[in-house]
Amino acid sequence: MHRQFAVIGLGQFGRTIALELMRQGHEVLGLDNDQKLVNQLAPQLTQALVVDATDESALAELNLGHCDAVVVAIGEDIQSSILCTLHLKSLKVNQIWVKALTPAHHKILAKLGADRIVHPEHEMGLRVAQSLNYPAVQDYIALGNELFLVEIAATELLDGKDVASLNLAKRNISLVAHKRGTELLQSPPPELSLAKGDALVLLGKLGALQELSSLL
Repeated sequence: MHRQFAVIGLGQFGRTIALELMRQGHEVLGLDNDQKLVNQLAPQLTQALVVDATDESALAELNLGHCDAVVVAIGEDIQSSILCTLHLKSLKVNQIWVKALTPAHHKILAKLGADRIVHPEHEMGLRVAQSLNYPAVQDYIALGNELFLVEIAATELLDGKDVASLNLAKRNISLVAHKRGTELLQSPPPELSLAKGDALVLLGKLGALQELSSLL
């Protein structure tokens, strides 16, 4: 679905978001107070402008209320991030996602009413630690209440075995999907034969998933 987004702050974090949204077919307005960064990304975005994100009148002229969401990806300047978020709330922007730098910054953003607060370094650190601790886990999403959706790579231990041999029901784990190459099978049957390199998308409690991954 074609949507419109604005990304404020075109450092590494903001640049990555903006370019990925463009790759997905959306319109992206990139904003930064650094002319050099704007010039670098202008050919790759729908539009890129030099803007002082702490200037409410400058933001108001951009009609950001028409965007599906605005991402505040300002780097190390906490004050600018806070002021920008405050102005976006005043302008009644639909969805405001903000990069938080510290716990105190997070608390202030929450008080201001940011719709989503992200900690990219912290979240990536958790992912790296999980991957180091459980190498078979390729990706995961925390759903709350110790419930996780994980993607696990099948090792040679599973080669030739079927889904039933995993005893998932006894572990209160659901096999949501099976991937082999470009083929995706949802809710695969118990008799499905597995092969090394297959990806299993599993849903369950963290402890049960950790126990299972250690056996794979």
